[in-house]
This record gives sequence, C-alpha cells and structure tokens, in this order.
Amino acid sequence: MISKLKNISIKGHRYYVIGISNNGNVLEYQLLEILFKNNELIIESRFFSNNFDELFKEKLTKDYPVILHVEGSNIINKQVENKAGYRNDLIFKADLNEFHFFEYHQKEQVFISVTRKQNIDTIIKQISDINLYVIHLSFGSFVMANLLPIIKEYDEIASPNYILEITNNEILSFKNEQTINKVYVINGDRLNERELPLLASFFDYKFPNPVIDFDTGFLTENSNEFKFKKLFKIAGIFALIFFFVSLLASHFLMDFYLNALAEKKSEYVLAQQTIDEVNALKDEKKLKEKILQTSGISNKSFITKYVADIGNSVLSDITLNTIEVIPPQKKIKPREKINFKIGIITIKGEATNDTAFNNWLKKLEDLLWIQKIDIDDYTQQTKKTNAFIIKIKI
Repeated sequence: MISKLKNISIKGHRYYVIGISNNGNVLEYQLLEILFKNNELIIESRFFSNNFDELFKEKLTKDYPVILHVEGSNIINKQVENKAGYRNDLIFKADLNEFHFFEYHQKEQVFISVTRKQNIDTIIKQISDINLYVIHLSFGSFVMANLLPIIKEYDEIASPNYILEITNNEILSFKNEQTINKVYVINGDRLNERELPLLASFFDYKFPNPVIDFDTGFLTENSNEFKFKKLFKIAGIFALIFFFVSLLASHFLMDFYLNALAEKKSEYVLAQQTIDEVNALKDEKKLKEKILQTSGISNKSFITKYVADIGNSVLSDITLNTIEVIPPQKKIKPREKINFKIGIITIKGEATNDTAFNNWLKKLEDLLWIQKIDIDDYTQQTKKTNAFIIKIKI
C-alpha cells in the first residue's frame, strides 16, 4: 500500500483514474479504481481494454469522479529554455488559445507537453456521455515528475509512449519511445507502464506540485456539477431518512392518542355492554320470529336445503363468508319496523380467480329452485383474492 502520504484528511473517497494512450490509430484504455482513506491509497481494481466498448463502460457504473490522463501521437513533448515567449516559439504561427500546455519547470528548463484543446474536449465528451464527470486531467509525459520523490531507486520511468531518465529528483532527459511489460514496485504495489502515469495524475490532483503549470479552469464546471450532484444525492438520502423518522414518530404518536382514547371509552363501553347484549338478544329473537312468520314456509328442512345445495356447489377456489336467507332490507335498529327481502338469499365470500367464480355461478344456475342470480359486487382485495356479494332470487 502507498501509505506514506502526508497532510491529507479525506475519509473514504473513491475515484476512477483513466489512462488513454493514442499511438497512431491504436487506442488503449487503462482503468484504476482508487480508494483514498485514512491517509492510505488503495488500488481496488484494475482493467485494461483496447476499446471504449460496453465491457469497459460496465466498469464505470459507480458515481465516482474521473481523473483522466492522455498521451500519444496527438501530443508534442519538448524540453525548452525557460525564457520569455517560449510557448510562441514552440507553436510558431499558431493561436495559443487553441492549445493546452502542461509544463514542468526545472531550474532553467521547461519540460512541456502541448496538445490541441479540441483533442481533449473530444475525450472529455466521451466520458461525459456516460454520465461521469472529469474533475482533473493531465497529458503527456511530464506528469510523472510527481513520482520523483517516491521512485528514487529507478534511473528511468516509463509510460506506454515515453521514457524519462531521472536522477536525484530531477529529469535528465526524455524519449518518445514505446514501452511494454515494464513493472515498477512502489511501497509494495506493483504497477506497469500503463498504470504508472495514472498514479502520477492522481498525485497531481491530490498534491498539486508548485513546479507544474497547467490551467485546469476549463474543468471547473465539471467539478461543480459533480459536487452538486453528490450534495443533491446526500440531501435526498437525509430527506428520505427524515421522512421515515417523521412517519415513525407520527405512528407512535397516533398509537399513543388512540390508546388514550380507548382508555377513556373503556368505562362507557363496560357500562353499556350488558344493556347492549340484552337488547341484541331481544332483537335477534324478534328477527328470527319475523323470519319464520313471514317466510311462508312450513317445511322445517326448507332453509336447510338451500344452504346445503349452496354449500355442495362450492368449488375449492371459493370461500363463503356469510349466507343470509331472507335478509332484512336494511340494517336492523332497535324500536324500528323490520322489513325483509322475501325470496332472496345474499352470499358474501372470496374467490381466488375469475374462472373459478364463473364456474361456481354456472353450478348455482343449474339448481332448480334458483330463479335469478345478481352480482352486487366483485372487487379485488389482494393480489390473490377477489371479494364478492351475490343475490339469489328463489
């Protein structure tokens, strides 16, 4: 682990560090997923691809900021004398505003990488199109100067397209030369030539080097949008937590008031219970007498036959909750005349599916004593049950 990093107090930030190497018509993409936590840098995953395809994009599905490093044939690397107008001399007869300059200043020399802004904008758009934000960028070979303090045991360091010859924390020279299968060990981590400049670019973001000059102001909007998106997401989470806490508090408060109300009503309920039971028994007795008197039925097994026929017709997917033979026309109230629906049977129940309900109705229609069946209600109670009310005219 690269743990000797000082003066940083970031807790658990993760980043995508993407390297893009352009050698003629050959593009290479290297990805490092980095966690920086408790002053320790951890490379959590690595991935290499020759294409910015769906397989590569599948590795970029998390909401991490992007640090980007670009190198290859669209970039000019030079060592020039640090004197007035060296940029104009480097891109003679061209508009300076059309170029990005990445510079490493070392004594009287400037190691400088130059590329057109259009090249960088195209790459950034490619990243933005998958809803990621590039918050920092480096290009060319000289970003690897950020590694000089921690790579003293090597006399040269390389990326896929460049080699820097180094000594005593300084760059001696550089070469535009391809490198493959090179491995460096830094504080126990093994990094190849594609990963080394990505680590340098991450350091360039985390620990700005005073001798490196690169204007990243064009990335400010990206950085602000990423911060806003992150803050909005955090605010949404806290709002959701607040909502659930409020809902829970409301639930407990409602329970408290309901319990208090129940306690206040308990004495009244107990006092009225005996009277209500007596009245209910009287009303039930009168109701039964009225049914027997008004039904016009002398056969004692008459109602039993209806109930038995209905019960025998029930399918396995049908559940009967109540059967009312000659039901009252309205809710029975004390000291009110009771009128009955003569010749009517009301059935309430549940069916698990429409087919079973329809088949049951057909069986009922086959009973000779049934004149007509009306469906008063058929509504879905749950995903698996439908409640129904039917009336049978006899």
